[in-house]
Amino acid sequence: MSEDWITYMTADDLLERARTERAELAALWQGLTPQQMTRRPGPQPDWSVKDLIAHITWWEQSATNWVSRALSGELLTRTETPDELNARIFADNRDLPLATALDYFAASWRPLEDLLLRLSDEELNDAELCNIREMPLLYFLVGNTFAHYADHVEELRAYVESLLSPQNEGGR
Repeated sequence: MSEDWITYMTADDLLERARTERAELAALWQGLTPQQMTRRPGPQPDWSVKDLIAHITWWEQSATNWVSRALSGELLTRTETPDELNARIFADNRDLPLATALDYFAASWRPLEDLLLRLSDEELNDAELCNIREMPLLYFLVGNTFAHYADHVEELRAYVESLLSPQNEGGR
């Protein structure tokens, strides 16, 4: 995670920052052609923009699910490392059509937003309220929203800029 450890945040601030930075990430791929969004290599050596979208979507959906379960009292422990999960996410979504990945991305925000809207400042910042994959609630949500988007924004920006460079005019 590219953020420094955040020890307190209001629920409203978390929601606003997640909304803003998610929109900024999504804006980077606006205007790309389907070919540019599905080309490998893309933002990462093995990932296309579509693969990155599927990755972000999976983590948002899982965060919503895991937080809901943890708030109900379920103990959620790690069974796979993040690298193992990311490899599985990529394998499971490698052949997902671009339109489907974009639809899933659009649909994943509302349940996460609803969850964030239900949390009080006290719940969000209570390190003892629930533990999700060995992380307190605030850190887990920061790590699966704006800090996660920030982890990928520079590589995505560099990829998009490389497509716009004069020597790559044929790539558009």
